[in-house]
Amino acid sequence: MPVIQTEVALTLDNIVVATDFTPESEKALSYARALAHQFATRITLAHVIDLSAATPLPDAIVGLPLDKLRHDSAENIKRTLFDLGMEGVTAQGKTLEAHNPTSAIVDLSHKLDADLIIVGTHARHGLSKLILGSCSKGIIHSARCPVLTIGPNADPDPVDLAFRSIVFATDLKHDAVEKASVALAFAKKTIANVRICHVIEDHAEFFADAFRQHARAEYALARLIPEASYTWCSPKSSALFGNVDREILRLARANQTDLIVLGAHRNSPFLSRFWDGVVEDVIRQAPCPVLTICTG
Repeated sequence: MPVIQTEVALTLDNIVVATDFTPESEKALSYARALAHQFATRITLAHVIDLSAATPLPDAIVGLPLDKLRHDSAENIKRTLFDLGMEGVTAQGKTLEAHNPTSAIVDLSHKLDADLIIVGTHARHGLSKLILGSCSKGIIHSARCPVLTIGPNADPDPVDLAFRSIVFATDLKHDAVEKASVALAFAKKTIANVRICHVIEDHAEFFADAFRQHARAEYALARLIPEASYTWCSPKSSALFGNVDREILRLARANQTDLIVLGAHRNSPFLSRFWDGVVEDVIRQAPCPVLTICTG
């Protein structure tokens, strides 16, 4: 009997798009626009003025004048809302001021009871990430709703957005059941074929041990698929051996995947700024958007 007894309902009525008006943010907005047309979604365009990089003095040598930042934000939001309105998209703009842009976006999405946050990223890593930070990573690991991250290799112009093939990768722990429920609900929303996978990274010393690990993983994966899902698609599960992010990406490319779904650990430690985890590695290389679900 499957672990998931009932399917989770998923709505996409209210989306928050985090933006700093860079090309990466414009790319994320393209996906929000496509979802809005497909599901009659309301968009909240959220821009955070980072007070740690601003100064109230217009002629200060260090920092950016706060008044100018406010003016530029208002103008950019006004322009973007006008363009969205001309396309028939219902949208509102929010300019926030905070020393922690990540917390500001997450708090706003919670206050608005958002169904999804969409964010674009240039996927910085290494030293540049330590210095410049990563707002997208912070949102992924602290948001209370799913986060759709548009990485540097995702389609920049999803005019006809259709998630027909979804790969959900799980570590079979950290609330795997809840995350699988959300992944399947998202797949049902878009009538997609689903591949659920688990990658066994540590190879056993003996063949018998490897066989047992594989059998246990296959059994656990099968229990994540509710019987009801077979009425609208043919989900498949597979346990794989190898490097986790490489195997996820290989499976995604082999299946011409439109969306990768991953679980994310909440509040990852500071040292992860030096060494990216699987989620960040997949986002940086994925040929499609990555939906993350943070629980725990």
